[in-house]
Amino acid sequence: MSLMSNSNTFCNKFECEMCGKIYKRHSGLANHVITIKDANTMKPTVYDLPERAIEETRQILVYHIKEKLKQNSKHVGSVRIMISCMESQFFGVFKGYIHNYYPKTGNYKCIFKGINSYSTLSKVLGDDNWGVKYFLQHQKTFVLSYQQPLNPNDPDPLLESNPCQEPDPLQERDPLQEPDPIQDQNQTSIHTAKKRRICKPKPVQIIIDWKRKEKSDVRNIVYSSGCIFISFTISRMRVIESFY
Repeated sequence: MSLMSNSNTFCNKFECEMCGKIYKRHSGLANHVITIKDANTMKPTVYDLPERAIEETRQILVYHIKEKLKQNSKHVGSVRIMISCMESQFFGVFKGYIHNYYPKTGNYKCIFKGINSYSTLSKVLGDDNWGVKYFLQHQKTFVLSYQQPLNPNDPDPLLESNPCQEPDPLQERDPLQEPDPIQDQNQTSIHTAKKRRICKPKPVQIIIDWKRKEKSDVRNIVYSSGCIFISFTISRMRVIESFY
């Protein structure tokens, strides 16, 4: 699987197709790709599992994802689920799609984003319906995998002023009147608050981590287990079926 995107080379930008990170130089992207390839190399702590065991792990992951897809709108939004899973099970399912490996902790991270993220996970999990559930009354709840980005150059109609509208003389400051420091401070605070509210929305992406959780009791007896953490966004809509 190629991780280099040449779509932005004409403007000296090189993008990783897996995570969307952009580099100014080709060498930066090349080093990034090498890091990803190293993360997908089998570690000494990982052993080969039979394909049947990997397939059962896929089914378990799909089951837990679909269990989070509810009909009620109160279940819409960001979700993070935890599933007990051995490192070898995780590696068997996600090998080739691992984005980061952290040697100090032994943790892994996968990032799925972009227009092809759902189809990619369909291939990984072996199920085209892994992220969707249908209900009565034409209701559909699904994992949001991609959202068309807004054009930042489009003007905001709520902030646009009417060019034909004349200024209100009651709202204009009298040039002979001394400025009010308290009023100026309030205006500055309002302007600052508006600037804080104008922020870029978080990118739609699906993050899958593998971590080892360790706990201990009052006698310092340690027990541990590997876990998969899946973070995604849930949305819902009405399905309109066409009979033509």
